[in-house]
Amino acid sequence: MADKAQVKALAVTAKPRGTGVLTMFTMKGDPIKALTGFKLPAGAHVAIVSEKPESVSAIRKSVGGRVARVTEVIERAPRRTQVERKPLVDKSAFEPDARSRAMLEGVRIAQQDLRDAGGAYDLEEVRTLMRGVSRQAIDKRVQDGSLLAVPGPSNRRSYPTLQFNRDGTVVNGLKAVREALQTRNSWTVLNFLSQPDVRLGNRKPIDLLRSGQVDLVLEAARRHGEQGA
Repeated sequence: MADKAQVKALAVTAKPRGTGVLTMFTMKGDPIKALTGFKLPAGAHVAIVSEKPESVSAIRKSVGGRVARVTEVIERAPRRTQVERKPLVDKSAFEPDARSRAMLEGVRIAQQDLRDAGGAYDLEEVRTLMRGVSRQAIDKRVQDGSLLAVPGPSNRRSYPTLQFNRDGTVVNGLKAVREALQTRNSWTVLNFLSQPDVRLGNRKPIDLLRSGQVDLVLEAARRHGEQGA
């Protein structure tokens, strides 16, 4: 018989007639002593159970040919029933609402206006166009509205190309247009300048400013500002 330390349990099994079920009894203490003088009933067998490979090997060497049958049983963990769980993070909480979507759409429209208007220059390109004018002078013109600047990549200022004449000068009337529109939003000014206006015979305000028709554009800008107020 194998060493006790190498055996998980010594059991007595009985097979009820016709049931196909084996019942195992695990003995307390030293199983060999517990079975001393015990008479097995008919149909009952003594089994040595071990879950450690090294113990199984030692048992095989110890009991030798006295084993009637060796059966390996694989213990399966009970299946876990899949329970639908709510995700830890509620994705719907991160979805922008109608107001936020409108803001995002407004940015897309503004960028499309800029694209349709011919894009924009950066600061150094504007300085080149304006014959080396200083950064401070450009900043002053942006502040007083006589030069149009919109937020560009990395929030750096960009200067829409449509406001410049072929000689690099700035189209006259930009400051007055902004005041007539009653806004300091540069995207709103850009949208007004770059889009055909029914009040101007579906002509673009920027084209009329280039041709010197400032008063006509200002009247359309005032009416536009009143509608947007």
